[in-house]
Amino acid sequence: MLGTIPRLVVEVFEHPGFGGQSTTIIDPIRSMADVGFQDRVRAAKVYKGPGFASGPSYKALLYESPNFTGRKLALTPGFYPTLADVSFDFAGTVSSIGFGPDVRPSGPDWGTIPLIIEIFREPRFQGEKVTILRDIAFTQTVGMQDSIQSFRIIKGPNFPPGGCKVIFYEHIDFQGSAFPMQIYPRDSVIEVPDMNLLSEKFTSKISSIRIEGWTQSSEFPVMVFRDEFSEARMNPAWRWEDPRGFGQWSANQGYLQMNVSSGVDLWHGLNFDAPRLVQNLSGDFSITTRMPVTPQLREHGGLLVWRHRGAFVRLEKTSGPHAFAGDVRFERHYPGGYQLVGRGAGLINVKQLYLRLERRGNTFSGFASEDGIHWLSCGSTVSPMLDPVQVGVHALCPGSIPPTVTRFDYFAIHRRRRDATLYREREITAPTTSRVQMMTAVRGVVR
Repeated sequence: MLGTIPRLVVEVFEHPGFGGQSTTIIDPIRSMADVGFQDRVRAAKVYKGPGFASGPSYKALLYESPNFTGRKLALTPGFYPTLADVSFDFAGTVSSIGFGPDVRPSGPDWGTIPLIIEIFREPRFQGEKVTILRDIAFTQTVGMQDSIQSFRIIKGPNFPPGGCKVIFYEHIDFQGSAFPMQIYPRDSVIEVPDMNLLSEKFTSKISSIRIEGWTQSSEFPVMVFRDEFSEARMNPAWRWEDPRGFGQWSANQGYLQMNVSSGVDLWHGLNFDAPRLVQNLSGDFSITTRMPVTPQLREHGGLLVWRHRGAFVRLEKTSGPHAFAGDVRFERHYPGGYQLVGRGAGLINVKQLYLRLERRGNTFSGFASEDGIHWLSCGSTVSPMLDPVQVGVHALCPGSIPPTVTRFDYFAIHRRRRDATLYREREITAPTTSRVQMMTAVRGVVR
C-alpha cells in the first residue's frame, strides 16, 4: 500500500520564530488535539510536496475551530514565523488544518523538499506516525527515541538527479552504528514494514536520522567576488577579527592560513576568540571556499555568516581529535544556545574539501563536496538576520584538542543574475590595508 502523495507539507511550531515543539502534517487534521497541538500553533512552514504540480493552487488552510470551521488562514508555500502577523490575530487558536484551493494572495516562496520520511511506532505502519523532512539530530525531539518499528520514504519534488541517501543512526548527533538506505531516481516510494527485516541491531534503536543528497546550485551563477590570497596586499573588502592574534599570512603565498591554539572557539557563551576574515554583504548569496586536507586532519574551520554574537551560522571541517572526528559540521547559534543543523559525513580523508553556504532570506543551507561538482547537503536552518551580515572564513580549536592548522585556497561570492549588481565596493567599511600591515596590527609579528 502506497503512502499519501501530498500536494503540500505543513510543519507547525509551538512558539513564534519556529521555536518549541513541532509536528509535520500531510493529511487533513479535523482536530489538532489529535496530534497534541490544540491552540498551540504560533508559527508554520509550508513546503511544496511531491504532488504539488497536480494542484498548484492548493494552500494550507488553518482553521480556528475543529472540523474545518470558523475563520481560516490560507497559506501558500512559504515560512511564517508569526501567524498573528499574517492576517488577523489567530493567537495560536488553530483547531484544524485542511488543504484546498483558495483565492487569497500568495505568501513568500520558501522552497521544496527532496524526501518525505514517515516513521511509525509499530510494525506495518501502525501506531503513532511522525513525518520527517530534514535531519533529526535526536529523535526524542519528535517523540520517537528508540521506538521506530517501520518507516516509509517518499521521493519529493526537489529530489536530486543523482539520488539521495537516508541514514539511520544508533546514537544522537549522527553517531554510532549507521544503517544507510540509498534512494534512486527510479524509486518513488520505499516501504519497510518491519525494521527486523533490515537489521535486528537497529530494531527500535534509532536516535538520529540524516538525509544526504548530492546537489548542484544553479540559482547563484554570477561570481561577484573572488580572492585567491595570492596578492601582496589585502583586498580592501576584508576585515580581520582576530582577538588573540592567530591569523597568519605571507605575501604571494596563494592561501590563507590560520594557526589556532587550544581553547579558541566561536561559541554562543563567552568565547568569541576565533580568528576570522570577514566582509559586509546584504541580500541573498552563495559563498564557497576550498580547504586542503592533510592526513593528520589538523584542519578545523570553514565558512561563517555573522550578524552578532546572538545570530550566526558556521559550516566547518572539524579536526581529527574533535568529537566529530574530521566530519563537516553545520550549526546555528542564537542567544543563549545553538542548534546542530546537520553533518557532512564521509568526507574525512579527502585531499581537498569544498564548502558552500547559501542564504535565501533568513534560510541558510550548507553543502560540502570533494570535487566542487557533486555537493552533499548538510541541512538547512532559519536564522533571522538583518542586513548587512558579515561573511567569510574562520578557524577554531575548541576545548582541549591539539592546536589546529587551517588553510583556505580561495573565497568566492556568487549572486543571482538579477542581483549581481548589488555587490558594491562602496558598501565595504574595512580600510584599504595590506595584509602585512594588518597582521602586524593584530600580532606584532609577520611570518
